[in-house]
Amino acid sequence: MNKILIASMIALSATAAFAQKPATKNGAPKLDKCVVTGEELGSMGSPITIKYKGKTAAYKGKIVKVCCGGCVGKVNKEQDKYFKTVYAPAKPAGKMAPAKKHS
Repeated sequence: MNKILIASMIALSATAAFAQKPATKNGAPKLDKCVVTGEELGSMGSPITIKYKGKTAAYKGKIVKVCCGGCVGKVNKEQDKYFKTVYAPAKPAGKMAPAKKHS
């Protein structure tokens, strides 16, 4: 039983690491991790801000931040993918199945 509980907690914490952060005062998500690597911003120098240049209306005027120059090209190549990870509405967590009891 304890192993199942521990495994569930690990899975939930891993999922939470990439979940959208609480919104700031203006409603934008808190940008404290690189959108590409998940690294803490500032861990590889000053964060780089990238403004959305695509065609999706939901992301117009939005920004993401990355940890280094290597991530800039990745975001610019697939902007919709990376902006979606930050600005898409968070999906509610599904119900977990009850733990099976061992006989």
